[in-house]
Formats: sequence, structure tokens, C-alpha cells
Amino acid sequence: MAAAFDFTLNGRSVRVTDCSPNTTLLEYLRAHRLTGSKEGCAEGDCGACSIAIIEPDANGKPTYRAVNSCLMPICLLAGREIVSVEGIANPEFGIRNFEFGNLHPVQRTMAAGCGSQCGYCTPGFICSLFEGYYRDDLHTHDDLDEQLAGNLCRCTGYRPIRDAAIDAFSEKIPAAQDCFVERLRQAEVNLGAADYEFAGEKFFRPTSLAGLLRLKRENPQARLIAGATELGLDITKRYKKFPTLLSTEAVAELKEIKSTETEWHIGAAATLTEIEDRLGEEFPTLGDMLRVFGSRQIRNRATMGGNLVTASPIGDSAPVLLALDAKVVLACPTSERTISIADFFISYRKTALQPDEVLKTILIPRGVSQPGLARKAAWFKVSKRREMDISTVAGAFTVELDSQNIIRHVRLAYGGVAAMPVRAQKTEAALLGKAWSAETIADVLPILRTEFAPISDVRGSAEYRSGLITSLLEKFYFDSVGTSCRSSTNSTLKQDAQQRVPTTPHESAHKHVTGEAMYVDDQPSGKNFLEVWPVGSPHARARILRRAVAVARQMPGISAVLLAEDIPGVNDAGTKHDEPLLATTEVHFHSQLVALVVGESQAACRAAAEKVIVEYEPLAPILTLRDALAKGSFHNEPNFIRRG
Repeated sequence: MAAAFDFTLNGRSVRVTDCSPNTTLLEYLRAHRLTGSKEGCAEGDCGACSIAIIEPDANGKPTYRAVNSCLMPICLLAGREIVSVEGIANPEFGIRNFEFGNLHPVQRTMAAGCGSQCGYCTPGFICSLFEGYYRDDLHTHDDLDEQLAGNLCRCTGYRPIRDAAIDAFSEKIPAAQDCFVERLRQAEVNLGAADYEFAGEKFFRPTSLAGLLRLKRENPQARLIAGATELGLDITKRYKKFPTLLSTEAVAELKEIKSTETEWHIGAAATLTEIEDRLGEEFPTLGDMLRVFGSRQIRNRATMGGNLVTASPIGDSAPVLLALDAKVVLACPTSERTISIADFFISYRKTALQPDEVLKTILIPRGVSQPGLARKAAWFKVSKRREMDISTVAGAFTVELDSQNIIRHVRLAYGGVAAMPVRAQKTEAALLGKAWSAETIADVLPILRTEFAPISDVRGSAEYRSGLITSLLEKFYFDSVGTSCRSSTNSTLKQDAQQRVPTTPHESAHKHVTGEAMYVDDQPSGKNFLEVWPVGSPHARARILRRAVAVARQMPGISAVLLAEDIPGVNDAGTKHDEPLLATTEVHFHSQLVALVVGESQAACRAAAEKVIVEYEPLAPILTLRDALAKGSFHNEPNFIRRG
């Protein structure tokens, strides 16, 4: 196997050697002193790590896509081309002929319009806007909101950022003067075969389904990887190391999206962005679902096949496919079989896939089930926020009516109400042959209430979910007959672009938009610094009985394991001497620091932290004011106002 691979970074070829395939692109960039990309959450939620990658669009044409570098293993970049925030303004690769120098329009308008304050999240916004700048389908405020939904700003406010985007998008530089357009013309987006190995960790990227199945058989421990939006979390949050990664991205049979007169064939490794672009208009429920599925960065990498095989009961795509009577094609080395999507999910987090099978294709029927019927369909998602959130309950509904307004076909699918995505089949049966009316809906609600037994969790109580099951069906009906209060004020960006009062950018703005601004966490990048890892309390209130660190101190790559007694001077960081750096006898909040591991790498520190022994005696929590007064538990000594 190869000991190296190449990719293009900011216009220059880069050779990767001596690097774990499980290393993320963000880790690689920052280790090589490209610190413009930030780690804000390490799970694809904040967008601070965004970079742009050249990918094929739904028609196979090269285009720029913003993606989360924190979730993308470096091995996936073999043969690819990416642009980081540093490259967008780099005079050796950036736009040379712009009258405003080396700043790209999205950087210039962001800086000029005071679109940054602390600047930490700004490089990620720039990369998202960079993708938007080269899209030919971004025309409205809703489109802009969708483009920026994966980027969080905690201090500037979104208005100047949106204004900067509108200004940049409204007056684009001619393509002949833009070398980024030229890079797209020259780009090769068809991925070839690749393999790579380092320290026993392997990566394979076959180019055919037969090759994929053969490698899967030869490497039974291998983990299939497509967009890595789920697997990336295993690496960044659960600290897993996969001995073998088997990519599906170059397998033509898994990437193809095609249609016949009767159905669509969607390759399991096609990205959600590609699917939205090709099918969103024909299937509005699918388009509505994809519009708020994660973020633009997530959809640019995530695949529908990946979302289905996780078998999550709150996965957003499954209810829509259930409502559309979709099927899936499962392939093994010797044959293929087709089953309904309803039969694909068999229990909690479990599918009908056999060990030697892969999900090859999703089939979606086109048109109504019978000639002469009229379809009404909708998809609803209830969550704590519109974008970038997991569903509390999702519902996808399809009814088909004859000329007499009689229901001839119905599918009511839900997520978040059972151990797996599921249809309300008793209610469906009760609706068939009935008139599509408010009275009919009211008649079947008692049946619908008995179909599922949802559970309570952090996203909502069982009672709340039960209420949503029925209220979403009612909402579907009233929306379908035009009596809801939904309205739209979506307007074009060009219409709202206007001359704004010039502002004076603050002195760091140009550094924010180019990634040059240095923050505390950027200082060690590429330098010989030691790493640390905390050992925190698993209890909110407990007495510490014993601490043992001898074994941890002997672990390879460990320089020290610090306890309270190792701190010179006073073990306290509070102005009132009530905030110990490291706990000694008692902990007062969950994750309070008890020890600190210092070593050559975070991986070595984490391994040693697991060897630190701390024994606790949990204490009863004080949860009410009455208990606190009775037990004399105060944050501070009481203050008094006295005369004299």
C-alpha cells in the first residue's frame, strides 16, 4: 500500500506522509500553521472550521462547496483540491486583477461593512460566502439564510454579515478576471482509486461496486465512509481510531442519480446537496426536509444512504421516504435485492442489511399512485431551533384524492415517536375511502393517539410528543386546504442591495477576513508544545476519598500528572479564595477539575487520564432555596447594611 498521497491546497500540491488516516483536515491544517480555520465545536455545528473544496455539482460540473474540516479525515482528500481562508486572499493564488487588491469580494465587503467583531468565527463565514459567491442558484434572502445557517456568530450580529454578502453577490467581478473561476475550469473532479497506510491504519478508495464489496470481504473490520459527517463525530468526540476506512466516494454505482418515467434512482453515496438540486422541485417534501437538514456544510458532504443506515429514530430523511413509498436496493458480491423502506428498519438502530451487503440505491416512485388522483404532501419538523438541530418529532404526510375529494392513497410517517421511523398504518386505513375534511381528521385523531408510545428525553416529554403526533396531522390538513396563517416575504438579494453609509473598519478587520488574526489557541500550532487533558468529576457534589495517579504517570508520552499538591503557592483562582484550581476533598459541580494530565499529544493524555483513579462518595444535592437556607449553603458570605 502507498505510504503517501497528494492533494492540492490553495493552489499548491501537498504530499501527506506519516499521518494517521484518522487525522482530521482541521488538525492537519492547524498543525501546518494554517490557523485561520478554527475549532469551535469539533462536531460541525459552528462552522468556524469551514473550508472550500472543489466537488462536482448535480450535473457533474466542478464547483466550490463549503465543508466542515473538523469532520473530514485527511485521507478523504487524496487527489482533491481545497481552498482555506488563507488561500482566498493569497496573492499567489487569489484574485490578482481586482482593483481592491488581493482581498476577495466577500472578504472586502465583510471588512468594509464591519462584519466581524472578535473575528474568531469570521474565517468560517468567509469560506461559506466564498461558496455562495460562485453559486448560480443563490438569489433570495432565504437562499442566503440557507447558505449561512451552518455558521454561528456570537458577538457581531448577523445583519452586517448578511449585508456584506448581499453587497458581494450583487456586483460580481467578470469571470475572465477571476482566477478562482479558472481553477474550476481546470479542475478534475472524478476521483480515482487510492490506498494509503500509516502505522497499521489503512485507507482504501475503490472505483467500482465490485471492488468495494471485495475490499469489504477482505477487511471485515473496515468501516465504510462516505461524507464522514457521522463517522467524524466518532473521531472528534468519541476519540475512536478506525484501523481500516473504506471510502464509497469514487464508486460510480453509488454516486449516480438518474430517473426513468416511473422512478428516481439515487445512489446511496450521492450528497444531500446533489439530491436537493435534482429532486427538490419534483418532491417538495423532500426539498423542504433537505433545506433544514443540518447545514449547507453538512449537506455538501452527508449522503442519504449514510443517514438511512444509521437507522436513527429521529433521522429526517426516513419519514419522507416512508411517505413517498420509497424502496432500497441492497447489494452483495453475488446478487442484489430490493425491499421497501418500511422493511429496511427492523428495530432500534438496526437495519435489514446483512454483513456482506451495502446499501446501493434508493428508489423513489414518480407521480401519483393511480391516474386521475391529485396529491397533497407536506413535511414538518419540530425542534428547538429551525436549522442545525435534531428533531423532537418529524412528520411526512402524503394523501391522494380523487375528483370527489375522496382519499384513495395515504401515508402518514413519523420520526421521533418510536424506536425507529414508522408509519401510522391504523390511521391510514381509517382514512382510506373517506372525504378529505376537517371532520374526517377529527374522527381519526383518537386512533392516531393510540398508535405510538413515545418516550421522554432531553428534547421533549412523552406527553409533548404525543400531542405533536396529532397536531402535525391537523396542521397538514389545514395547510392543504389553505386556511393556515403561513406567509412568505422572501425577496431577491438584488432588490434589497442598496448604497449604505460608509463605515470605518476596525484595525483588525483585514486580519479577521484573511485568517491572519492570531488567537491564544493559534500560538502553539506547528510548534513543540506539550498538550494537556483534564480529569473532571463525574458527580455534581461528592466527597473525594482517594486519588491515585502513579500508573498514569508511567504511561508513554506523559510528562506529568498534576494534583492540587503539585501547584506552587495557593491552589485557588477566585478573588474570594473559593475557586480551587484542582479539587482536593470535595467537588461542587460536574466536571470540576481534580487532576491535569500533561503529555506529548492529546491522545497520550487521554489514555493516561483513563488510568487516573479517583474515588468519590456522592453527597445529597441541594436543589432548593429552602434546603440551601437550612444547610447554610451560600455562594458568598452575607452582606449587611448597618448604621454607625
